Amino acid sequence: MEILLFRIIGAGFVMLTLTLISGVVFSEQIFGKPWQFNHMTVLGVISWAVFAVLLVGHYFYGWRGRIAVRWTMSGFVFLILAYLGTQFVLEVLLRR
Repeated sequence: MEILLFRIIGAGFVMLTLTLISGVVFSEQIFGKPWQFNHMTVLGVISWAVFAVLLVGHYFYGWRGRIAVRWTMSGFVFLILAYLGTQFVLEVLLRR
């Protein structure tokens, strides 16, 4: 199960990297406006960094069990906030 988890996280990390890069490169062509630095971008980059730390920690330091679960869940929460939590960020965190 653990091997499968880290393979899936590795594949997801590659896909998230490609998504962030393509969003920066093709934003103006797709949406008609240049790339914007907003809360979705910040949360996406934070989740990318969390998963990067998790994969590096697992590879070099052998992180397993509770440590891996905590990093995985925190990265997942940041991704959920980035993609689905626009209203939450605007209403709760920014109080708009």
